[in-house]
Amino acid sequence: MPSFDRGWWHVPAPVLFRRLKRLVLGRPKRTDEDLQERLPVPVGLAIFFSDALSSVAYGPEEILLVLTAAGAAGVPYALPVGLAIVALIFVVSTSYVQTIRAYPGGGGAYGVTRENLGELPGLVAAAALLTGYLLTVAVSVAAGVGALTSGFPWLRGHEVAIAVIVVLFMAWMNLRGVRESGTFFAVPTYGFIVSMLLLVGAGVVDLLRGSWHPAVDPASALDFQGLPLAGGGLSVFLLLRAFASGTATLTGLEAVANGVGAFRPPEAENAARTMVLGRTLLAVLFTGVMVLAVGLHVLPREGETVLSQVTRSVFGSGVAYYAVQIVTMLILFLAANTAFAGFPRLLALLARDGYVSRRFANLNDTLVYGLGIGVLAACAALLLVLFRGNTHRLIPLYAVGVFTAFTLSQTGMVVHWLRERRRGTGRHTWSLLVNGLGAVACTGVLVIVLLTKFVQGGWVAVVIIPSLVVYFLSVKHYYERFLDRVAALEAEHMRIDTAGRIKVVLAVGGLSPVIRHAVRVARRLSPDVVAVHVATDPEYGEQIRRGWRPEEYGGIPLEVLESPYRDVVGPLRAYLDRQLAENPGLVINLLVPAIVTNDPFDGYLHNGTASQVLRELLYSEGVLVTVIPFYVDLVENGPNGHAPRGVPAAS
Repeated sequence: MPSFDRGWWHVPAPVLFRRLKRLVLGRPKRTDEDLQERLPVPVGLAIFFSDALSSVAYGPEEILLVLTAAGAAGVPYALPVGLAIVALIFVVSTSYVQTIRAYPGGGGAYGVTRENLGELPGLVAAAALLTGYLLTVAVSVAAGVGALTSGFPWLRGHEVAIAVIVVLFMAWMNLRGVRESGTFFAVPTYGFIVSMLLLVGAGVVDLLRGSWHPAVDPASALDFQGLPLAGGGLSVFLLLRAFASGTATLTGLEAVANGVGAFRPPEAENAARTMVLGRTLLAVLFTGVMVLAVGLHVLPREGETVLSQVTRSVFGSGVAYYAVQIVTMLILFLAANTAFAGFPRLLALLARDGYVSRRFANLNDTLVYGLGIGVLAACAALLLVLFRGNTHRLIPLYAVGVFTAFTLSQTGMVVHWLRERRRGTGRHTWSLLVNGLGAVACTGVLVIVLLTKFVQGGWVAVVIIPSLVVYFLSVKHYYERFLDRVAALEAEHMRIDTAGRIKVVLAVGGLSPVIRHAVRVARRLSPDVVAVHVATDPEYGEQIRRGWRPEEYGGIPLEVLESPYRDVVGPLRAYLDRQLAENPGLVINLLVPAIVTNDPFDGYLHNGTASQVLRELLYSEGVLVTVIPFYVDLVENGPNGHAPRGVPAAS
């Protein structure tokens, strides 16, 4: 039969899917390319520290937003609160450097806590980290949209749509592989670092020269986005609330510890260098922006971020202002990349331990955990829609999860060093002191956050984290119960008598070359073969009975099963059960012919009954279900225009 050029739409559906997948996600990568995908320190900083660095864009604003409740008198207190945040940055980051060196294999808070404190605290840490990663995406993208609309007010009203598009774009880039996303994200990250250093430098020089800009009227901060900020005066509780809000600046510090395995060898040393470099930059930029905001009397106001106001005060409204807004927007968008790197890795660890579906541990064609990336993108997009992309409403959820993980991780490290001392491997006094201080500090911060942010939304994280822990334990219980059931079935019900025989049952839907092909396959499998047709239509069943000549079909007899209720599967299942009951030790191999066509549209016109039989009988005990494919297009367009060997020619 001649070959026909039938167009791209006649490409087999699986082949078409593979081509589209390669177009979207890039070429597949060999497993041994994994080492080539490892990150140097500069790229690792861009990927794992973009979240923490980007918090410079909203951390100072969150502090000022609380303090303006006391009016202009509260603004100067932003500096001591900010310095307390900087001190906390150094304590927590130094503690995580000890973690990185003690656990060069990575795992972060989950691995450390589970090993040193036990299963349940480890799962709490994992749930807190997953919650933090999810909120990292939501908060970073929402803040990035805020930076965008500050510079381009005509985009206001489309914040949620823009945020969702950015999340989907981030997911796509990460699905293409670590190297491509790391290279892509390095430029905006370093652009932000340079622009912030220039902004802080120029602003400080401006202040030292005495060129003070007019103070912003504190009344403009009242009733900001519907939050009750008026009156109240300064109080210890207000300062604690401001501190709790500012702790959002520390989000992302743990990402380096979780992603140690992504760095080039020596992994631990490169990760530690990244942590030290990143925390220094974070402290400098955060302090600089806070000093400028206080010195220039900048207060939060609806429609424009604090960083945007600071930039406008220092650089004016020219090109430099828009350049800073653009790189700020980009790093806030790309801060989500920290979560897209850490969230799937943590899920993979949980999957290997049996606490979530094992599919989360599978690397896709581009050597990334694609399922984890997809779940993160979907949940983050949903969160942005539910909270309407409002950064200030998302922040209270943020710190609870982050500092829960911090606290458990540092407490676990204290236990680790105490065990090492008992083993005689050294006194580890410095490490014990550092992690002990980190544990105390993080516990104190967590208590403050819960006390000051619970009503504002912190309660949501308090509900989510235990719910995730319950889910983890239920999955673990399922896997354990499943293995027990399989072992019991193998011992009692799944023993196959080696002396028994295999009987082949060929399901016949009609008389065609498809059945002739299936007959040849059946004869090769077993000498004991019977063909079975379920007669949902008595007249058609009689036609099959008369048309079936055993000598034309390999000597195979045909049995026609009546089906007065027009059900195909029921009579077939009853027939198989009867055969098994009458022949102890018998194993039945049910052959189901199926037509395979290159045209995905033609595929919907075939195999309806075959699909039903396969779906409903696949799990029948004592029955093996085998699909016999019949390649229609190979018959028409075999090599050199001829039907390929072993495939019957269509008649």
